[in-house]
Amino acid sequence: MLLGVLGGYLLRRVEWVKRLIPHSTTLTILILLLIMGFEIGGNSAVMRNMLRLGGEAVVIAVAATFGSIVAARIIYRVAFKRKEGRNG
Repeated sequence: MLLGVLGGYLLRRVEWVKRLIPHSTTLTILILLLIMGFEIGGNSAVMRNMLRLGGEAVVIAVAATFGSIVAARIIYRVAFKRKEGRNG
């Protein structure tokens, strides 16, 4: 990672590098997702428990979303009550 940071710093003014980076990042992420899919598909224990693991993932995602909404509403109310209190 340090080499990547150093390389990015040294090449930050090279135009073709700046145009190439977003495309290479997307391609790299897609390749990593493909490899992860191969790993998961090749793991018989994961495949046997896919329904249970998927169900747990849905529960965690719903709970995280709900918690984020509740926290955002609380912060929103606190922030705007303070603002109204100062103005009025």
